[in-house]
Amino acid sequence: MQIEIFTEDSGTTADEGSVEQVENFFRGGFLPIKDLSTELSPFGDVSIHILSEEYGYLRGSDSTSELKPTGGDGTEAARDFSEALSEASQTADVIVILLTKSVFKETVTEQWEALVSNTKPNTIWCIGASRSALSSVDIEKLRSEIDDVIVYQRVGVARISTEYKDKLIDAVDQASDE
Repeated sequence: MQIEIFTEDSGTTADEGSVEQVENFFRGGFLPIKDLSTELSPFGDVSIHILSEEYGYLRGSDSTSELKPTGGDGTEAARDFSEALSEASQTADVIVILLTKSVFKETVTEQWEALVSNTKPNTIWCIGASRSALSSVDIEKLRSEIDDVIVYQRVGVARISTEYKDKLIDAVDQASDE
């Protein structure tokens, strides 16, 4: 299975040079993403896509030795992140989107119709965002295309709750048995 996770960085990081990959560099609010990735890894290839205000668009597998502050306004990074999401929607078996309202609206809402129409049948989607971000897209349209849509209405800082993480892992486990 191809599993793609789209999320943001966290302000807390490891000491520079103490870790080799970006997915191990971010700490704090990013740790549940790392845990989710680890729990999904027995089911397939997991890729983490990270949008960082400081470093731009990153992949979890990128080397930390290549990290450099972008210094820009983030427009190019958001565009690259959006393009990666668009590509993943056409090929991935599992799409996980865990974003804040502003990033969700910038990278997901603006291309929602295309994401839904391009998604593969039998894809599992898990979306975690605030109520206002979620209301900016037509979730029912996605549900009419695919069966497994898990929606976590984000409250506070938790990108995904334990309950919804378990629902996602169960859905992926069931799909891997089919």
